[in-house]
Amino acid sequence: MKKPTFLFILLASVISFSVHSADIQLIQNNQQISIEPDNLQINWHKKNQNLLINQAALAINDQPQHAIQLVQSSDNQARWLLKPSNIEVVAIFNESLNLAFTVNEKTAIKRNKPIKLTWFDLAEQATQTLLNPFNEGMRIPTNNKTWINYLSEEYSESNTTQDLKMPFWTTEQNGLYVSYQLITATDNTLHFTPFKQTSNTLLDMQAAHFFTPLNRSQAFSVQISLGDEPLAGAKEYRKWRINHQQAQPLSAKRIDNPEVKKLIGASHVYLFGRDVLAVEDVLDWWGLKDWYFNQSQFTPSKESIKELKSLHQGQDWLSKYHKRLLVESINQSINNTMPALDHQLGNNGIKEQYQAAQQRKAWLAIQARSYLISPDRWGQAISKDMITNLQKVGLKKLWLGLDNWMPAFYQPEVVEQAKKAGYLVGVYDSYNTAIAPGVNDAWLTAQLPQAMREECAIEKADGNKKKGFRGNGVYLNPSCNRDYVENRIKDVINYGRFNSIFLDVDATAMAREDYSVSSDGMNQTDMLAAFNARMQWIATDQHVLLGSEDGNALTTQGIAFAHGMETVGFGWTDPDMKSNRQSPYYLGAWYPDQKPAFFFQSAQVKEPYKTLLFAPQYKIPLYQTVFHDELINSHHWHSDSLKFNNVQMERDLIAMLYNTPAMVHLSRDEANTINAPRLQALKHYQSGFLPIHKQLWDKALVNFKWLDKQGLLQQTTFSDGSKIIANFSEHAMPLTKSVKEHIPSGSILAVLSNGKTIQWRSATATATK
Repeated sequence: MKKPTFLFILLASVISFSVHSADIQLIQNNQQISIEPDNLQINWHKKNQNLLINQAALAINDQPQHAIQLVQSSDNQARWLLKPSNIEVVAIFNESLNLAFTVNEKTAIKRNKPIKLTWFDLAEQATQTLLNPFNEGMRIPTNNKTWINYLSEEYSESNTTQDLKMPFWTTEQNGLYVSYQLITATDNTLHFTPFKQTSNTLLDMQAAHFFTPLNRSQAFSVQISLGDEPLAGAKEYRKWRINHQQAQPLSAKRIDNPEVKKLIGASHVYLFGRDVLAVEDVLDWWGLKDWYFNQSQFTPSKESIKELKSLHQGQDWLSKYHKRLLVESINQSINNTMPALDHQLGNNGIKEQYQAAQQRKAWLAIQARSYLISPDRWGQAISKDMITNLQKVGLKKLWLGLDNWMPAFYQPEVVEQAKKAGYLVGVYDSYNTAIAPGVNDAWLTAQLPQAMREECAIEKADGNKKKGFRGNGVYLNPSCNRDYVENRIKDVINYGRFNSIFLDVDATAMAREDYSVSSDGMNQTDMLAAFNARMQWIATDQHVLLGSEDGNALTTQGIAFAHGMETVGFGWTDPDMKSNRQSPYYLGAWYPDQKPAFFFQSAQVKEPYKTLLFAPQYKIPLYQTVFHDELINSHHWHSDSLKFNNVQMERDLIAMLYNTPAMVHLSRDEANTINAPRLQALKHYQSGFLPIHKQLWDKALVNFKWLDKQGLLQQTTFSDGSKIIANFSEHAMPLTKSVKEHIPSGSILAVLSNGKTIQWRSATATATK
């Protein structure tokens, strides 16, 4: 091997020496990007415009860096090394700017001390608007103080897997749009702070990536692109998903499972209740009351003894409270007297729960038959009469979701009746949290074996187990003990006769690192893959229509629908919403089981949530631009379409404008007649959504614009040329300056490519006219 010549050594030293003081110039198609390698300040020169893509932000573990060993192999590619961190950077300009950061293999990283790469700092003085998918899409003016305070308080230190629903954001600079897509979407945080100037305050935003012992072999990569419309970032991400075989359109899912056709035009309904008897099942209240207190095998609750036992027919009156208390007491007593039989270790107990349900129903049908209607009509969450009324009111397409599988175990014939009516019948299920016996035995999905609680618990970097939902039990690794999970899912489907499942949490992209021995050290990317694999197995192996929470972009495999994107949870810690029962903003208690006030009680939305999360001027269909023809999304089940009375019109019109389904909660008493308000609401939603979605379910949302300066008249356009226009104002508005036709206040007008024109108005707007 020849020794290097003196000239070669001198040349190399000159390059190495000069790198830190010189900008990198990347050129492609008459555009030029300037990068300062020491601090990653980036400028993009396009025609006569100069965009500040990134301010000087680069730091490793909060320390500034020094760039050496620059190698620029072509006009559009360069690489350099950062000191003292020894992180290598590669920049490639090919239509988009791609940056990749790699940790040196010899660099030591401790479990509890990851390497923090701070790489992005918003050019706040050059930026007018931030478009961010923390939900369907937020349009955030960067000089709006309310938005600045809200993001700083509520979203600072957000992650980019669960909190950011899709791994990109877009900024507007003088009519051009800069989009930042995180190719490495895991192990990132976003930070929001006020940037105070002499005369005003602007929103500032930073982004950081963390290299850990478990992800150190993965480069951190980001793609930066320019566009000329607000949807540019969403369209770029959609294209990327398609090119990387991550997208599966609904049309392909329908080929795999023809049941997808039942989702087209369907409103989504959650049914509440878990016991065998409902108040509607009682014929003789006094006779039932006397019978109950004469059953020696029952142990009535203290409340029922105090409130009911001393009451006598002809002397006292049974109120709604008394009737509900009596039915609840009977259900509880029979559940305690006839529990699900103990099952063998490792068995999931689903068969025993089904047998117990059938035993309770059969015993009551004999012992209390004189006081009750026919047993085939019983049921809290789902009943024969309810399905009949859904059909009578003219509801053709519905997804019916039970929050618990026990109602289906009591009335499997009613599930079959609903399926024959053309409905999808699903059940809420989850394998995210495991709790010990006795903690909350009514939380059926969390009743998992001790072995799973111990072996599958996620271990944090500090060695502690990750506490489960609301601090109960432990969170579980989705790849652990798949055999048990699969067997229980099979049994739930079999005994419940479901043709759909809603699997909670799996599609929220709740990625965590797991340092447990059983996981062999799992990084966030592999955990997302495990969630996707579990969902894909259900859809492929069980042939049911699968839905999940949120439908975040990184966890969509196998699901045909999701709940959460159109109205996300908010204000969890706000005392007026959480605990102040006198407040108009109080969301309600989590009881009674058959009709929790939290889900049914109407409430107002308080500021700033009312404006920031529901005013149409601050919304933009980023998620639907990516996913409209791939998966059907609706509200989070905490907030159905009827929950918030002071923003119902806005929510209704946004759903219609984006072509997403309504969600309405039902309990047995809310479906007693075809004139019940919630059934009529479902009928009204169907009248607009069904015919439009039939045309657009397999079409992409391709354009969005305001038709007025205030953002009160908005239009979406789909890939077949169909257009939907929504009027959020309090007055009728002309469609265009040249056309005299007006669209009424609180309504939408759909002009479809099949020649149909559909006008629909929010019931709230109609009622207040």
